[in-house]
Amino acid sequence: MKTHRIVPFLLIVVLALSAFGFSAPQQDAAAKVQPQLLALATQNPNQTVQVIVQKAAQTQGVEDVVTALGGKVTADLSIINALAAEMDAGSALKLAKSEAVRWVSLDAGIVSAASSDAQYTTWATAVGSVVRNQFSYADKIVDPSGVGPDRRYGYLTGNGMGSFTGFQAQMSPGYAITKVEAVFYVFTNSYSRNDLRIRTYVNDAETGRMSVNSSIFNSVVGMWHAGLVYVDITSTNDWKWSDFQNNLELYIEQAGFYSWQRVYYDAVGLRVTSAPAPDTSTDTLPAPSSTPSPTPSVTPTPSPSGSDSSVNPDPLANVYNQVIGATQVWNLPNSLQGQGIGVAVVDSGINPSGDLYTNMGVNRQIANVRFNTDYNQNTSDGYGHGTHVSSVIGGDGSDSGGKYIGVAPMVNIINVKVSNDDGSARTSDVVQGLQWVLNNKDAYNIRVVNLSFNSTVAESYHTSALDAAVEILWFNKIVVVVSAGNQSTGVVYPPANDPFVITVGATDDKGTSSLDDDAISSFSAYGTTEDGIQKPDLVAPGKNIIARLVNTNMGMASAHPGNVISGMYFKMSGTSVSAPMVSGAVALLLQDEPSLTPDQVKYRLTTTANKNWGGYNSSKAGAGYLDIYAAVMAATTDSANTSLIPSHLLSTGTDPITFGSVGWNSVGWNSVGWNSVGWNSVGWNSVGWNSDYWGQ
Repeated sequence: MKTHRIVPFLLIVVLALSAFGFSAPQQDAAAKVQPQLLALATQNPNQTVQVIVQKAAQTQGVEDVVTALGGKVTADLSIINALAAEMDAGSALKLAKSEAVRWVSLDAGIVSAASSDAQYTTWATAVGSVVRNQFSYADKIVDPSGVGPDRRYGYLTGNGMGSFTGFQAQMSPGYAITKVEAVFYVFTNSYSRNDLRIRTYVNDAETGRMSVNSSIFNSVVGMWHAGLVYVDITSTNDWKWSDFQNNLELYIEQAGFYSWQRVYYDAVGLRVTSAPAPDTSTDTLPAPSSTPSPTPSVTPTPSPSGSDSSVNPDPLANVYNQVIGATQVWNLPNSLQGQGIGVAVVDSGINPSGDLYTNMGVNRQIANVRFNTDYNQNTSDGYGHGTHVSSVIGGDGSDSGGKYIGVAPMVNIINVKVSNDDGSARTSDVVQGLQWVLNNKDAYNIRVVNLSFNSTVAESYHTSALDAAVEILWFNKIVVVVSAGNQSTGVVYPPANDPFVITVGATDDKGTSSLDDDAISSFSAYGTTEDGIQKPDLVAPGKNIIARLVNTNMGMASAHPGNVISGMYFKMSGTSVSAPMVSGAVALLLQDEPSLTPDQVKYRLTTTANKNWGGYNSSKAGAGYLDIYAAVMAATTDSANTSLIPSHLLSTGTDPITFGSVGWNSVGWNSVGWNSVGWNSVGWNSVGWNSDYWGQ
């Protein structure tokens, strides 16, 4: 009976692979695989990887082939005619041989541009074995799917101990571990000043131990105060990516606790920070498993008509609005404050606050959508990054008495949550979010998209799925503003490397409204991309920018309590906060001249940027300092991006690709103004699969 069952299945697999070109591939697999993925697959073909697979033209059934090769589809990425999948690296190479597949790349991690480091949290998926576990209901603390906190608690009463394991690595090529923190989602029944002892084990051997005072739990006394607590355990191990495959266990002991003292644990995890550096242990690194991204939840709210009242700049405690000229346009006769313009903030979510209401009490956070795998099933922000960014774009300063006002204080905010509550995301999460923006741009008048993050994999914009997606938005008349990144000189990562979008670097305004003392921030990324594009396009303030926070006990505020201002605001640096200043400025310009195309907006901003300041350096600051007042006062309708070549992922041979449900008809080619793109200079024959480019 087993033979009769297995043979038909094998026959189906063989037929499926043959049908999709595996028996006689027209391309060598290496020519259609991202170099970083090819290197990983060559070193360890059995390593599980997350990939993005772009289909050739309108080919159907690639999903079935992924399954036949032992993988699973995790997301539909129709905006770029692609899908996300999890499979072993060797199978990814086999998949690339198919005529039905156009390009295969890593589904790279995304890091916010508030830090030069990449950071993610991995949750225990099993109870450990290095010590007899004394936790009650320990099975409620772990989750085999790795989702993390789910509001189901186990607990430890008085003195006791236990260990947890099943932590996963989320490594990007060229990154090494720089910091590891134990993470507990907990609450307690009392205040405590005893000891919490932590040890780490690799392959059942202790690597190190430490003790911390249990007063770290004093902020989470009572179930209503349950939240995240972090403990830096970097000193307990010489951390390597390979530790995660070698039975890594986290030992926890409550020492000196009274018998009536109890700590309730929802989840136990590790927050891992990494930065560009070599790690020779990565040859044996297994990639983490993943769960399919959930169907997005959308919560629309009515779009307000907005108020035309003036803005009083006198109480302002920040100076960036004066530096970039926003205060000069707020009270012009046509009251440029962003009224009616939708800005999509693709980030870690947004928590509603008084700053995102008008002075008439109307909510300007008009839509909320989620694309990630976080245990938090709503669109709120448990990390703080997205809320801060949206406040820089459009906060009206209500919660600060007008001290901290965003650039466009009456703009409409569209919340597109793609990052988990630890700030982590993958490229496929972002691409799904951009797909939603494209589909809903007319419903919410989305004219601007802000992306304050960067990929952790450097590559050409011709091979980046993220770059291809942002170009689709750009060609659909949506201005895309991205952060340059915080790695200073050197590589510029997607989407900041895309030549069409507006890439923003950071300055230090020194806390003064004068530009005389301003300088380029030391962290602000700049350089020439591998495609010969100089970035950034312009700069805006990015040092010690104060904007709305989420909660003092959560996310960034919990990790950096010294940056909390008056309990409701947070001070942050990075190109993450420079980009939203430009997004807000674009909203002001489009309110004034709504017919401008993205190419015209980019031209206007770059040609009116201020070069007359002591710190100006064209290689680091591009066209110069953002000056929205000069941009509004200018009249040119010339276009930037003349003769640029669109991403190679948007072409097949000599013809533009057809994107299934998206379709080039929805792009509106005739209305884009292709003189600014220069299709005649593209040379479609050189873009096709016969080009040597794909084998480089």
